[in-house]
Amino acid sequence: MSTSDPAPRFPDGLLRLLAEAQPRTPRELAVRLGIPVPEVEAGLQGLRQAGLDWRGQAGYILPPEPPPDPVDADAVGAALKDLPQVPQVHALEQVDSTSAWLDRARRQGMRGPVACCTDFQSAGRGRRGRQWRMPPCAGMALSLLWDIRHWPRPDASVTLAAGVALARALEDLGVRGLQLKWPNDLYLDGRKLGGILVEVRAGRDGPDALILGVGINLRLPAHMEVGQPHADLAGAGLDPLPSRSLLAATLIRALEGMLQSYPEPGFAAFLGEWNRRDATRDRPVALSGGDGCTGIARGVDEGGRLCLETDRGLLHIETGEIGLRSRP
Repeated sequence: MSTSDPAPRFPDGLLRLLAEAQPRTPRELAVRLGIPVPEVEAGLQGLRQAGLDWRGQAGYILPPEPPPDPVDADAVGAALKDLPQVPQVHALEQVDSTSAWLDRARRQGMRGPVACCTDFQSAGRGRRGRQWRMPPCAGMALSLLWDIRHWPRPDASVTLAAGVALARALEDLGVRGLQLKWPNDLYLDGRKLGGILVEVRAGRDGPDALILGVGINLRLPAHMEVGQPHADLAGAGLDPLPSRSLLAATLIRALEGMLQSYPEPGFAAFLGEWNRRDATRDRPVALSGGDGCTGIARGVDEGGRLCLETDRGLLHIETGEIGLRSRP
C-alpha cells in the first residue's frame, strides 16, 4: 500500500535524529541515514524553511531548544488498547496532510478506525481549502478515519461535537479558558488554538466513511506569522507540556468516544455544553459569503446550525463562517 507524501521536504529519519539532541556533523547524519551528504544538507535546509530553527556550531548540527518531540506510534497505540474499537495508529515523520494520507489509504482498502499523526505536514488544510501552517513538532496534526456505513446519513453536527470532545480532553490535561467558535474552531482566551475539518467519503453504495482532521498549536515560534490572533498550549500555563505522543492519544480517545455516540444520541449529548462554550454567544457577528448578513449570535440548535438573530427574525444557518463585528 503506497500512501507516502508525494513531495517530501527532508529525508525520512532526519527529524528524529535531531530529536535525539546529539551534536552531529552532516556527514555523521548521512552515515546514520545511509544517504549522501548533499541530501542531508538539502534536508536541513528544508527543515529550516519549514520552521525548525536548528543551529550550526563548529561544523555540527544542533537541534533547537527544546528539541523536537516526535510522536511514537507504539506509545500512542499502547495508550488506546482499552478502547471499544482499538484504532490502528500510524505516526509519520512527514506527510502532505494526515487527512489526505488516510483518504489515499481508504481508496486502497483501509477501513476505520485508523488514526494518522505526523510531526510535519506540508499541505495541511482547513475549511474552504485554507492552508494550516505548523512547523515540525510545533503542534499536533492528526486525522481519524471512521466507518459510518451503519449511520442513516452523514451528520454535519459531528464537527461541533468534536469541538466539545477536544475541549474536554484538553481541560483534562490542565488547559483553562477554552471556547468554541462556530462551526469548527477551538479558541483559548479569545485567540485561535486549533481547528477541525470533517470530510465525508463515499463508496459504491453511498457515504461510508468520515475523515476527521484536527490541528492544535502546541508551541509556535514567537516570530511566526499566522494571519490572525493565535494561541498555543505552551502559553496556556501547562508545565510541563504533555508529550506529543500523550497529546495524540488523549485527542484520539476523545474523538473515538464522541463518534461512539453517533448516530444516537448524536449531537444531543453535546448541545448544551457547546452553547456554554460558545465564544460568540450574544455578540454581534457577520456571516461571510452569501449576502453577508449580520446579527446577534444566539448559539446553535439541535442540528448544529447557527442561530442568528437578525432584523429578518431568527435565522438558522447551516454553512458559512462568522466573525465578530463592532457594535453600532
